[in-house]
Amino acid sequence: MGPIGYILGSPYSPLRVEREIPSQHWRDAFEDLLALETTGEMISEEYRKLEHNFTQRKRYDAASDVMQKTSTLRSGSRELDGRMLNLIRLAEQRKDGEETIHFASRARTLLAKGDDDLLTQAASIKAEYEANVDRPASNLKSPGQWIASLISHGALPHWYWSEKTTMDGPLMEFGRINASPDLEASLTATEKELSAAFEDQIPFGVNSPEPLPNDRLQAVANNELTAKDSKYSPIKSSQPKPGSASILKQICCTQSFKRPDGSVGTSVSLVNELVNGMTVRKDNIEEPEKSFEEIYNARVSMQQLRSLVMIGPHQNRRDQIVDVLNAQIDQRFADLEDESILE
Repeated sequence: MGPIGYILGSPYSPLRVEREIPSQHWRDAFEDLLALETTGEMISEEYRKLEHNFTQRKRYDAASDVMQKTSTLRSGSRELDGRMLNLIRLAEQRKDGEETIHFASRARTLLAKGDDDLLTQAASIKAEYEANVDRPASNLKSPGQWIASLISHGALPHWYWSEKTTMDGPLMEFGRINASPDLEASLTATEKELSAAFEDQIPFGVNSPEPLPNDRLQAVANNELTAKDSKYSPIKSSQPKPGSASILKQICCTQSFKRPDGSVGTSVSLVNELVNGMTVRKDNIEEPEKSFEEIYNARVSMQQLRSLVMIGPHQNRRDQIVDVLNAQIDQRFADLEDESILE
C-alpha cells in the first residue's frame, strides 16, 4: 500500500486518528515521516512557520473583509430604515395610508432580522478565525488539500497532483510521475467524497463529477458573464471581475534539490489550464511563500469560476431585496405625494 492508499484506507491514517485524539499534530508527524523516508530530512520548522503565517494572514484578510462588508451593509440598512420611517410619517398624514404603514413596518422588521443574521454570520466567522489562530496550517486544510500539500511540500517527490473545478466542487487527482504498472495507480476523487469519507464516516467511493458546461465556460472566457451591481447597495457586488475567474485546472509536481548549505529544498512547478483553452506554466518555484501564493490564488480563481458558471450574473439576495424595497418606497412616496396635490 502506497502513501495515498495508506491515508485513505488505513485505520491509522492521520485523518482518522486525529478524530479520536485531536490534541496531537498527526498530520505534521505523518508528513515528517514521509519526508524523512524520501529525502532524508523532515519538514523544517522554518517552513512550517512560513506556511502558518501565510495561512493565518489569508484567514485574517478574509475575516476582515467580511466584517468590513457587514459594517458597510448595515450603514446602508440604516439609510433604508430612515426612508421607511419617513414613508410612515407621510402615510400617517393620509386617511388611506394604513396599508403603506403596514408595508413599511413589516419591511423594517424583515430588514432588522436580515441585519441580525448578517451580524451572527460575521461573528461566527470572526470566532472561527480566533479559535484557530494557533492551529497548524495542515490542520486547517480539507483532506484533498492536505494530501496535495504532501506533494507540493516535497514529502512525496516524483508525485503530482491536480485540482479541477466541477459542478460538484474541486476534483482532485494524485499519482506518480511516469509510474510503472506495478506501482500504486493514480487516484481521482472530489473533495466532497474525501471529506465525507473522513468527517462523516461514509465509505469511500469514487464517482464521476459533472463537468462545468462548455457553453457557460465559453461565456466566461468571452467576458459575457459579469456581475450585476445593485442600484442602491452601498458596496459593489462581490462577484469576480472578468478575468479573475480564469483558471479551470491546476497541476503541480515537485523535485528536490540541494541547497548550498547541504539541506534539501523543494522546487515546485505549476501548470494552470485557463478557461479560454490556454495554459500558463510556472516552473521551478523555490521560494515557499511564492508557491503558497500561486496555489492559493488558483484555488480562489477556480472557486470564483464555479460560482460564476453555476449562478450566473446575479446580485446577491440582500441586494435584490434592497432594490425591491427601494423601488416600492419610491413608488409609494410618489403615490402619496400625488394624493397630497389632489387634496
